[in-house]
Amino acid sequence: MTPDRWRQIGELYHSARERGVGVLADTDPELRREVERLLAQDSDGRILDRPAVELLEEFTATERAPGGPLGFAGQTVSHYNIQEEIGAGGMGVVYKALDTKLGRVVALKFLPPHLSHDNELRRRLSDEARAASALDHPNIVVIHDIDETSAGDVFIAMAFHEGATLREKIASGLRVQEALQIARQIASGLARAHEHGIVHRDIKPSNVIVAKDGIARIIDFGLAKSSDVTATAEGSTRGTPLYMSPEQASGRAVDSRTDLWSLGAVLYEMLAGKPAFRGETQLQVLHAVVYDDPPRLREVRPGLPGEIDAIVSRALQKDPAKRYQSAAEMVNDLSAALMALDAPTPERLGLRAVYLIPAGSSSCSRPGHPCGSTSAPRNATGHASRQCRKSPG
Repeated sequence: MTPDRWRQIGELYHSARERGVGVLADTDPELRREVERLLAQDSDGRILDRPAVELLEEFTATERAPGGPLGFAGQTVSHYNIQEEIGAGGMGVVYKALDTKLGRVVALKFLPPHLSHDNELRRRLSDEARAASALDHPNIVVIHDIDETSAGDVFIAMAFHEGATLREKIASGLRVQEALQIARQIASGLARAHEHGIVHRDIKPSNVIVAKDGIARIIDFGLAKSSDVTATAEGSTRGTPLYMSPEQASGRAVDSRTDLWSLGAVLYEMLAGKPAFRGETQLQVLHAVVYDDPPRLREVRPGLPGEIDAIVSRALQKDPAKRYQSAAEMVNDLSAALMALDAPTPERLGLRAVYLIPAGSSSCSRPGHPCGSTSAPRNATGHASRQCRKSPG
């Protein structure tokens, strides 16, 4: 998709909003499909004009704004005593509840009221439950049950973990080591999902929970599709612009490598403290994702090891063929980078430089140095030491 194509999409989008979709009647079929996809995602008519920063503010606000209109807090639904609302977003409202059958605390996710009778979204919520329930992995939130209220409100019951979203962790600031540990856990969870042919398609900070023990878990498989479904482009533009891969942002077919791009964008933000791709509007963000390269991480965070910069750079390759080809491969590189950070160095151990004396030589080769004298240090056998520590100065 060329820059001119993006301009045409923007112009047609605004025309369709102002004068109706009839203006698309004589448009190139492929161009019309792109505009229709955007219109289908746009509930308030402002998706392309909204400032990109609104996207971040919206995510944060929905995560922190309890007291939504569903009003289930304090009620009993099936065998769950609902205690309080703990989060809300575009795909649902989440409550903390007590499972009275098993005596455990769980999280219940409902569709928001204005979407509760949308059959397509009900189906997607059910898809999420089935997709995630098939994945037994410590870095994916466990799904316990799927049910509905007497009024037909569908919900899923999942494991509850005390902690914070990755969005909140980023806002507080992350150490390099902590960011890599979280990224490695996300990649490990994605590796399991991809092994089962499931592509998440919406990896972003608000879809990762970091528990108090440091365990990161992926949530919200509401956009997940099997690899068979993602072989076509239909519906692939659903997701979050700040973390969409170029192929997803362009409405092209996607596979598991779209998740690795998204993880690269998330890791960039964890390390830089700001998104990799920016723009005044969401359309500009999408354009940047497809055409622009973000500033190198080592420019944004001086002193960052080169191997970490290389990991993010590879994950954010525009061409999927040049990206990581599997989540397991990315796990390996993240593990190696963590080991390098933990490895002892002379500087960390506080050691001074050591000069080695060649075998067969009884003295230091440095003229006038004291270990060249007969009073040079002797080892346990009475022979001259084969090491000479450089004197300060």
